[in-house]
Amino acid sequence: MYTKPSTRLALASLCFFVLQSLMLQIAANMIETEKKEAKQEKDNFMAAIPALDLSGDQAALVEMLKKLAQTVDKVDEERYDAEAKVKKSEKEIEDLKMKVVEVQGIKKPALKKVRLSADAMLAALLGTKHKASMDFRSNLKEVKKEVKEESLVLQIAFELIEAEKKEAKQEKDNFMAEIPALDLSGDQAALVEMLKKLAQTIDKVDEDRYDAEAKVKKADKEIEDLKMKVVEIQGMKKPALKKVRMSADAMLQALLGTKHKASMDFRANLKEVKKEVKEEAADAVGDWRKNVDEQAGMDGRKKKFPGLNTAVFCRIVV
Repeated sequence: MYTKPSTRLALASLCFFVLQSLMLQIAANMIETEKKEAKQEKDNFMAAIPALDLSGDQAALVEMLKKLAQTVDKVDEERYDAEAKVKKSEKEIEDLKMKVVEVQGIKKPALKKVRLSADAMLAALLGTKHKASMDFRSNLKEVKKEVKEESLVLQIAFELIEAEKKEAKQEKDNFMAEIPALDLSGDQAALVEMLKKLAQTIDKVDEDRYDAEAKVKKADKEIEDLKMKVVEIQGMKKPALKKVRMSADAMLQALLGTKHKASMDFRANLKEVKKEVKEEAADAVGDWRKNVDEQAGMDGRKKKFPGLNTAVFCRIVV
């Protein structure tokens, strides 16, 4: 059945639109399911926190307050570390996204083979401002200078990293020092009220810590995906192969391994085949002189025209 090109184009557009809508709906359902599962895991985690036992005397309540205060400090420290990891991961994700855009935008130019001398090649690589020569003795001082500069750059980078670590540790210590100290001078009712507040604080801090750790896991997965994407865009580099002269026997041994014994002496590898003589029946060849005699004369002409009458044939011949 023939259909117009415009009709086929409209049907293809419609199929593409329906398929796209279906894929978006499936993706939305998967995201919604993932959110529900994450929320359920979080609820289960928060429900596992034991309830407070306020039935003890004042000394037991004081001891419980001290333990809760230590727990608050520990959970708050873990939350701080998780949030710091989140910030670091977000920065790394932004850098990787920028790298992906840069790699996608770079196109490798078509290179041509050009014959250059060593001095001309160095001038092309270093530019016109740098005067380079293949006289290695004269360039030795410049190389030492470059190595020294590189070592200096690495040392500066190491010092910057160490300073950043110290600064981060100082910020963390300042944050932890802001936690107020416990006031245990109240009566039993005041201690119970303080215990309830500390329990609520622990729940909130622990929930924030859980959310921060979930963000860290998600960011780590995104970082791995972006790194894989960068590798795929850049492509795998082929290793530089060297030309090696090998005999045929050595090549077979390299391919088959040492366990297999192979040789390129095909005559020695051939099995002995018994010779079978095939006799073909030759066509019998008659006496050619006999054939000539048969075709000569009137009888021979009659054989060439078998369908003609004898009288008619004689008239034609005459």
